[in-house]
Order: sequence, then C-alpha cells, then structure tokens
Amino acid sequence: MVKVLQQILRWLFMRIENIFNVAFGDKMNPFYHLGTISFWQFWLLLVSGLYLYIFADTGVHDAFESVESITHDQWWAGGILRSIHRYATDGMIVTMLLHMLRHFAYDRYRGFRSFSWLTGVALLWLLYIAGGNGFMPAWAKLAQVRGLA
Repeated sequence: MVKVLQQILRWLFMRIENIFNVAFGDKMNPFYHLGTISFWQFWLLLVSGLYLYIFADTGVHDAFESVESITHDQWWAGGILRSIHRYATDGMIVTMLLHMLRHFAYDRYRGFRSFSWLTGVALLWLLYIAGGNGFMPAWAKLAQVRGLA
C-alpha cells in the first residue's frame, strides 16, 4: 500500500515539477528548494516574532488590545511585520509539508537519511503546535474556536 501511495505521489510531483521547470528552469524550480525555502522562512519568523514579542503585551487581559495597537497604530512597524509573520507561518507549514511529501514520494527517508526524516517529522508536529498557539494572542474568531473547542 505504501509503495502504491509513493508511486502516485511521485507521478504527481514529477508532473508538477515539469510544469515548474518550464516556468522557472531546472536551477530555480522551487520544488527542488523546499527545504531551503522553509529554512529562510524560519529565520524570517524568528526575527519578526522577536520584534512582535518585544512590543506586544502578553498578559491575559491586555493581549488583544496590544495586538490591535500594534496592527493599527504602528502600521509600518507593527501591522506589516505582523502580516509578514502570519503569512510566513502559513508558507512554512505548506513548504515543510510539501518537502516531507516529496521526500516520502521519492523514497528519500531510508538509510542514512532516517535520522533527518524522524527529526523533521518531529519538527513538523512542533511547528503545528506553535502555529496553533500563535493564534491565541490575537484572540480572533479562529483562536476562540480553537481555544474553546
């Protein structure tokens, strides 16, 4: 069953990669650099997250007002950086998932790569947990659904 799933995924990735090869060329195809893209998004998240953490109040009662103040009153320094932080999080989750699926499809998780595979899967779960907890300071509708469910 696993081999059939790998064959289907491999066929799908080969078709998608061929389309991207036409658009970007062999050396600039983003599917060949998913790990690198995820790595740079991590550093973007770290820098933007530290900036937001410095200027945001993380208290239970003041977090929402603090996020609103950063978003609206400090539009250049806070609002844009908060948007960058949010979309980089979404992008990192997508690129890490695609990276993992691509390596699974091409059977690149066995042998000497097994340690990297296991640590990568653990990091993916930690990323999902951290991404879910990132909704909490804003306490938007999605955070309320996640927090109260």
